[in-house]
Amino acid sequence: MYIIPLNSNITPLQPIESIFPKEEEAKKTEETAEPTFLDAMKGLWDNAAEAQAVKNQDMVNLMLGDTDSLEQLQINITKAELATQLLVNVKNAAVDAYNEIMRMSI
Repeated sequence: MYIIPLNSNITPLQPIESIFPKEEEAKKTEETAEPTFLDAMKGLWDNAAEAQAVKNQDMVNLMLGDTDSLEQLQINITKAELATQLLVNVKNAAVDAYNEIMRMSI
């Protein structure tokens, strides 16, 4: 079921391209062939955004009565939840690591 949030501060995840332009990505891949932490975060972000989009479309299809498989709907909901949780946990770990580095004395 698609629920419209009561708080206008809550927005759905947008594709990472809206935050990081593709031109920077092209330059970065030309400079280094190895994946970076930013590439990993982009992959997590894209995965979470795609899973949320599939879940939202499934919810619309359920409301319209265009779905035959409730099992697949539940699987897509779980995928979206897990992708979002993974993204948040990795982000929190990165912020914690950054804060620890900032606290180090030189």
